[in-house]
Amino acid sequence: MTLANFIMLGIGLLALAIGTALLARRGGSEGGRNARRIAGTMALALGAVLSISAFALKGVRN
Repeated sequence: MTLANFIMLGIGLLALAIGTALLARRGGSEGGRNARRIAGTMALALGAVLSISAFALKGVRN
């Protein structure tokens, strides 16, 4: 894996962790809960895409 792949994987794992933390958090108003759900889902999706892409591009060399 190249350095770029490791950076992409690191950012992806960080986004997965943030998304999980946002979804697991409780409390607040109804609007706040909905906003956290949306942000958590978007962070999880970004993390999944970046992590999968880092592994998929593992064999590609410039």
